Amino acid sequence: MPQERRTLTVTWQDAEGTGLNRLTVRLRWLQIGAGAVLAALLGTVVLGAVAQRLQRESAALYTRQRAVESERNQLARQLDEAQAEMEQARDSLVQVRTEEAKIRSWLGLEASPREELPPVPPGEDIAGGKGSLGDEGLEAVSPGARSAEAEEPSGLPSDLGLVAASRSLAADLADLAVYVEKQKEGWDAIPAISPVDGEHWVSSAFGWRASPFTGAREFHNGLDMAGRKGTPVVAAANGRVDQVFDDSALGQGLSIDHGNGIRTIYGHLEKVLVRSGERLSRGEPVGLMGSTGSRSTGPHLHYAVKVDGQYVNPRNYLLDRTQPGTAVARK
Repeated sequence: MPQERRTLTVTWQDAEGTGLNRLTVRLRWLQIGAGAVLAALLGTVVLGAVAQRLQRESAALYTRQRAVESERNQLARQLDEAQAEMEQARDSLVQVRTEEAKIRSWLGLEASPREELPPVPPGEDIAGGKGSLGDEGLEAVSPGARSAEAEEPSGLPSDLGLVAASRSLAADLADLAVYVEKQKEGWDAIPAISPVDGEHWVSSAFGWRASPFTGAREFHNGLDMAGRKGTPVVAAANGRVDQVFDDSALGQGLSIDHGNGIRTIYGHLEKVLVRSGERLSRGEPVGLMGSTGSRSTGPHLHYAVKVDGQYVNPRNYLLDRTQPGTAVARK
């Protein structure tokens, strides 16, 4: 049987009212048209949603791009600052190397062999550096005995990175500190300060003089430091009291063994404040100025220095001496 065609007829009256108008449409075409309209509406809704999503994602990407650009600019500034700091660090390393070379020269040590150091391979660490210090001790320890002038170092090698250079410098300075620490005991044993802790003056120097008792020419083996009776007398350096005496000529006094063949003698004291065998530090009180003994003409300290059993001029060891001199310390 032939399929029945279903239609939809719409009638309406014309404007003059004289007749009827009629429109007949097959329902199938009407359904197709309605579906197309619905599909168009649905497509519009979907496209709108997709457009909004793309707009949001685009805004988020733009915001992220701005953030990335800001972060990149910040990193660029930090990189510039880091490069400037690295240049300053390089300059500081060169300056510290210069000062280290001066110290080594003053101490009589060989220059650091830093120019022989290889560059650091990537990822490889440097183990603590071997020192370049010699075994010889200081020969001249009095002020002025060594020149503080040193040649300017050639700078850091171009193929040596800042990390390697700083570690090398740290190792050299550590070795230098160890050396200085080892020498400190010897330096502390040098009678470098005045043994009179108070107002005083030198009434008789070391060397040949006219005797205050006979007027005859005689050799004076120390310094006479005059002052008020009871003025404190102190140890000129670290050491051990090896003798406390009451001598007919020097009166009450003591001697201190500083090691390295150096001894100091303190005479004509009013009172001795230490005992034989006592360990002393530089500047520690040992007695009071007086005028004991037959060789005294008034309150003063007779101060003498012996090196390997020979009397030497104490002024050569005093940091506040008024005459130049050279002191020698022996191991």
